[in-house]
Amino acid sequence: MRAAAVVSFVLASALGLTLASAQPKLETSFAALPTIVFSNQSTRESASIRLYDDAGHVDEGEASRLDALLADTRDPKSYATIKLDRRTLQLAVRAALHFHVPEVQVVSAYRKPGRRREGPHGSGRAIDFKLRGVPARTLASYLRTLPRVGVGVYTHPRTSFVHLDDRERSFHWLDASPPGRTWRELSLGGGVALIKRDAGYARCDDWPENTRPPPDIAP
Repeated sequence: MRAAAVVSFVLASALGLTLASAQPKLETSFAALPTIVFSNQSTRESASIRLYDDAGHVDEGEASRLDALLADTRDPKSYATIKLDRRTLQLAVRAALHFHVPEVQVVSAYRKPGRRREGPHGSGRAIDFKLRGVPARTLASYLRTLPRVGVGVYTHPRTSFVHLDDRERSFHWLDASPPGRTWRELSLGGGVALIKRDAGYARCDDWPENTRPPPDIAP
């Protein structure tokens, strides 16, 4: 064992760490990222998506496939589509990769405003989704570590999904209402901590963990 490795091992042992955890994590190339399956729970249609090209830019061709897949299908005679917010899609992919889950199960994405304004869903900035094997509370807890997001966790046995949207000022909530209702919504607060997190937002942090965004992406 080389001297440097011995020193690293001794220091790691003294800190109660394994040698592997004492080493910095290697960056993952975008070409090595797995494809993520997005499935529309309403239409039962799905698509394997590679959201980033090999250089790390959002692939607009792939993102456009999601615009079509995650359309508002409430009127079976006329599906409504919009250009979905790319950051929202990025954060959904980031979550799937974080939990090593190959599929994003989408409950709802774009909802065309009508009698209801539909909130951020009406502008394509929101997605309600699940990750198989990941409890909704666990997924929501992870998403709440991100800045400038709306995160709602729906805990009723007939829902059990997480709402995620892109917004300037974070807001987090819990809702135990049955499907189609919101009368049991409870703010999870956050106060100063959320303000500080939002103020520290960096665009490059929207990319998957252990990756380095392209040089043309602003910090």
